[in-house]
Amino acid sequence: MSDAEKRLQVKRSCTRWLSGHGESTMRERLAGLMAMPESEGYPDVYGSGDPVALLERRVAELLGKPAARFVVKGVIAQQAALRTWSDASRIHTVALHPLSHIDSDELGAFERLHPLRAVRLDGGRGFGVAELEAVGEPLGVVTVELPLRNAGFALPDWDDLVAVSHWCRGHGVPLHFDGARLWESAPYYGRPLDEIADLADSLYVSFYKGLNGLAGCALVGSEDFLARATPWLTRHGANVYANYPYALSAIDGLNRYLPRMAAYRDRAESLAHAIAQVRGAGVTTPRTNGFRVFLPGSPDALAGAHLRLAERTGTWLFNRGATTDVPGLTAVEVQVGEATEAIPDDEAARLVADLLDSAEGDR
Repeated sequence: MSDAEKRLQVKRSCTRWLSGHGESTMRERLAGLMAMPESEGYPDVYGSGDPVALLERRVAELLGKPAARFVVKGVIAQQAALRTWSDASRIHTVALHPLSHIDSDELGAFERLHPLRAVRLDGGRGFGVAELEAVGEPLGVVTVELPLRNAGFALPDWDDLVAVSHWCRGHGVPLHFDGARLWESAPYYGRPLDEIADLADSLYVSFYKGLNGLAGCALVGSEDFLARATPWLTRHGANVYANYPYALSAIDGLNRYLPRMAAYRDRAESLAHAIAQVRGAGVTTPRTNGFRVFLPGSPDALAGAHLRLAERTGTWLFNRGATTDVPGLTAVEVQVGEATEAIPDDEAARLVADLLDSAEGDR
């Protein structure tokens, strides 16, 4: 058994999890989908028919856009969006942050598979108008990830986001939101989803993160934009014969978890404050339901100590950590969901302290 398989086995044997909505068996997930009233009809065929059409209408309405298209994979949706916008202007430069998922977690797909070139704007935990003004060359599309996960779930202030939108429209440059966690971002802004989405010309939103869907996403924008993006979706293999399990789980997530996003963010604030009191631990200030925790020790030492803690207590705190720019400091993530409610803040802090004591003994 590999280390990854061992971690997954232990995680699924736990009864409590600090992040997410808990672990379910396949039978439990399928039974939940079968119990939905939307499951009583016939399956879609290549995305045509309910429940896919129902999901698309609902997402378009939530985001105040003319249309939405279900796509089985976000990497596909966003490459299609970037290519569609750049083809329209015949300018193949893509302005983005180097820590964005598109640039750092997709093996350079948008540049390897398309005649696109990244213009990397590094303003620390995001970029703004100053960085755009300094580019000095035409841009085909600007993309902003909300939140910027690899920068600790960083969100720009509302006025800064509005300023980026105004700059793009004033310069005739399409603005695309990588909204993988847009649902989780709205509570920070205290504004409805459609007001946030109105700042962008197109958006991608995920169904399997905070909404706990099986997989999939939506590409959202005007009817014309989606019509032009469709050939690129097809060329990337997005025309799956049947999408109904994904669509049902996304509808379930919108019903079950979207109304709880503000509560998840509030809990993230109190939980981060509690963990920050642990000697040696540091946290990023939550703007969404997610935040980073910085712990002394190497990822390997912390992973071993965490595995022992999980086996002993039946509680899973974090997935595997990552190294940071500070030697001897590891970053892990917390993303508050329904499962988090089973672990009070003070107990979570005690478990983190136990983890650090155990990891220190390994050094």
